[in-house]
Amino acid sequence: MRKQLTVFLSLCVLMYMITGCWSRIELNDIAIVTAASLDLVDDQKIQLGVQVMKTKMTKGTAGKGDSSDNTTLIFSEQGDSVMDAYRKIQKKIPRNLIFSHNRIVIIGEKLARSGITPIIEFFSRYRDVRGNSYLLTTKGKAFELLNVGPNFEKFSAEEIREEQKARVIDNATIRDFAYRLLEAGIEPITSQLQIIPAGEKSTETSDTDSEKKNKNNELSLALVGVGVYRKDRLVGWMNAQEAETLLWLRNKMKDSVITVMIPDENKLFGKLSVQLMKSKATIKSNITNDQVQFHINIEMTGDLFENTTKLSTNSSKNLHTVQQLFENEVERRVRLTIQKSKRKFKTDIIGFGSKLHRQNNKVWNEKYADRWDEAFSNIEVDVTTKFTIIGTGRINDSLIWEEKEMQK
Repeated sequence: MRKQLTVFLSLCVLMYMITGCWSRIELNDIAIVTAASLDLVDDQKIQLGVQVMKTKMTKGTAGKGDSSDNTTLIFSEQGDSVMDAYRKIQKKIPRNLIFSHNRIVIIGEKLARSGITPIIEFFSRYRDVRGNSYLLTTKGKAFELLNVGPNFEKFSAEEIREEQKARVIDNATIRDFAYRLLEAGIEPITSQLQIIPAGEKSTETSDTDSEKKNKNNELSLALVGVGVYRKDRLVGWMNAQEAETLLWLRNKMKDSVITVMIPDENKLFGKLSVQLMKSKATIKSNITNDQVQFHINIEMTGDLFENTTKLSTNSSKNLHTVQQLFENEVERRVRLTIQKSKRKFKTDIIGFGSKLHRQNNKVWNEKYADRWDEAFSNIEVDVTTKFTIIGTGRINDSLIWEEKEMQK
């Protein structure tokens, strides 16, 4: 019996050793997609573009001279659907397209304004795609952005992903967008990605000035604002400052700077800049005589990093004045962003309806669940701010004004 058991165990070990991993996929059999673009072309077809990483080029470091052409390949096809275009691309290359490492999905403006539910449907249903891929919108065609080379990373998609993670402006992943589509009382947004000039290089050729400018201007991708949606359709754009304000309201602020200026007619003329350290916003709803009201309270702390005014922060009175200036600026920016959302776009991207839904569930279900789009434009919003400066740097008075006084 013991001998039989020994033989059995030996066979099990042998079978384990000679049996490979049946589901293993070799690296040289796959094409890793790092970014995807989607556009609506004139004949109402979907144009899918993919940026595929060259696996043989991933060794070494990537510098400014390494362009997207050196590290990635770009493929594009048109189809009646995303899946149709995807299959056409797959037939053109010998490797299997893998979306599990996809960083970003860029939507062209024409497609975004027509509705992107089919796009979200594909990327939410296709099991190789991760829900944490960032969703972005651009003015013009999205495919053109895939051809812009990287400046710091091995490929441009990684640079954009790092910018999105830094939270300099509000953003959304595919999962976030789908959540907002389904959630009551809040509308989706995406970051706005655009091509911008990155700078100029010196040259030793004798070209004319105009020719030099065309040759030397490098292009880069930058986040310049957010795309504002109503349901799944793009309705407009907010600039970078407004997109940053949305982060304050959603308590997602990671790195932000606020600058205020004292007018020229004031003898204290100059600018003050603070680096935000903490920001907390609370939004509370109230309904009085069928009028929906919201109160926003924002508390911020920051370090004073720049002072070109005559105000000495060594004085508690002056420090209070400075804090009040920043409180007024924060309130101004919040009110302008809310007004733009209410009046111009008529879409609740801040999530006031979601707050009302949670805080007054019964009233929401009875009166506003089916007509929040109409009611949102008529809500009243009150804003209060409190700003505390917790550090003023290593000096109190402005060196600029001290130098001017010494020169008199």
